[in-house]
Amino acid sequence: MDMKVGLFQEQSLKLNMTQELKQAITLLQYSSIELVSYIEDLTLENPLVELKEKQDSSVLYHTSSRTRATSTSKKSDMIENVSSHVSTLQQHLEAQLLGMKLSATEKRALHILIQALDPNGYIEADLSLLADKFSIRLEDLHEQLIVLQNLDPAGVGARNLQECISIQLSRLPERNKTAELIVNNHFYLFAEKAWKELSKKTKLDLKEIQSVQDFIKTLHPRPGLAYHHVHENYIVPELIVSKIHDEWEVMFNDEVSPNVTINSKYEADFSSTEDADVKNYLSSKLNQCRWLIKTLNQRKDTMMKVMKEIVRRQTDFFEKGELFMKPLTLKTVADAIEVHESTVSRTVREKYVQTPHGLYELKYFFSNGLEQSSPDISASAVKTIIEQMIGREDKLTPLSDQKIVAKLSEEHNIDVSRRTVAKYRDQLGIASSAVRKRY
Repeated sequence: MDMKVGLFQEQSLKLNMTQELKQAITLLQYSSIELVSYIEDLTLENPLVELKEKQDSSVLYHTSSRTRATSTSKKSDMIENVSSHVSTLQQHLEAQLLGMKLSATEKRALHILIQALDPNGYIEADLSLLADKFSIRLEDLHEQLIVLQNLDPAGVGARNLQECISIQLSRLPERNKTAELIVNNHFYLFAEKAWKELSKKTKLDLKEIQSVQDFIKTLHPRPGLAYHHVHENYIVPELIVSKIHDEWEVMFNDEVSPNVTINSKYEADFSSTEDADVKNYLSSKLNQCRWLIKTLNQRKDTMMKVMKEIVRRQTDFFEKGELFMKPLTLKTVADAIEVHESTVSRTVREKYVQTPHGLYELKYFFSNGLEQSSPDISASAVKTIIEQMIGREDKLTPLSDQKIVAKLSEEHNIDVSRRTVAKYRDQLGIASSAVRKRY
């Protein structure tokens, strides 16, 4: 083969990722909270960027629910924050030690154990490792572990779920001997719901075992969580879809969008200064500020285009609800509004829309069709149907995956495999029929 080595010139076209283009891509995928945080950081390095505060929005939306929750005013929030005080699990336990007569060694052992608790109130660390780490006798830790397990809340200091439930059962004013027998001696069979085998070993009938399960559900498998306080996450949708004069309209929620302007004081300084270095500095910052404002407007425009296309293609959902969701891909929307598929992907990331049916993440509206049946039926719609079926089932004879397959075919003309139903059920967080069964 004749191979030539040398220098050759050729022309090619490629996209040059400028800093401004990278910024535009980054801002597009930011959620409203991330966007505000980014701009706040930018104001520290660019004096021309001015972020104006919005008026307090009267409605907040909780992330774990589609139901609206009315917020309190800023003034009342400040009063509540000043007066509120919440103790941690460790503080709560240490306070109980104050009235106890303990030696210095006992206090130290208890303090080590209390600090070793995880947020659930469990001690997952091996006691022998704690003994080596803190140069304390293992016997002292074992002795004080019993003391810790007698403190409030009941179940704290357990090393596993079985021990946690066992401690709580042993401290009840009216002891449940049947529950103690099952938890202390047959916990694995009970937890795995191998109740027929458990019934043979304990001579208890299935109704008695079911009664024990119902009773144990009233206990606290994670006693420490009551003292592990996590701030609630609230979101305000950036988009709102509502029906106006028989037409579905998409509105941008300007209350949640950051209002960025050019600082007029520094802009005046820019026009009056004679120093070349200062003029160059202010010029670059002014260009950055103008590009930021332009990028924010482009972000808003892209979100509106994507949402309008979603509404156009998912009109049945907005009219009738989740059962009427149609298959929709990112590429379909991207082609319709003439942008790249990755642009739509960034646009729907952590963005929310308020609809007449509740609060939804934009990603929710994208779902594949069913290959086995009609391509007009989305996986989301099938999941909703399965969830409703199981919600209405007789718990004494719950629907198996195969029965769900049959009902989908008979009642909805949807043909799916048993494996698909099992997959959708798992994605919905619904247990199998054997676990759902009541006796």
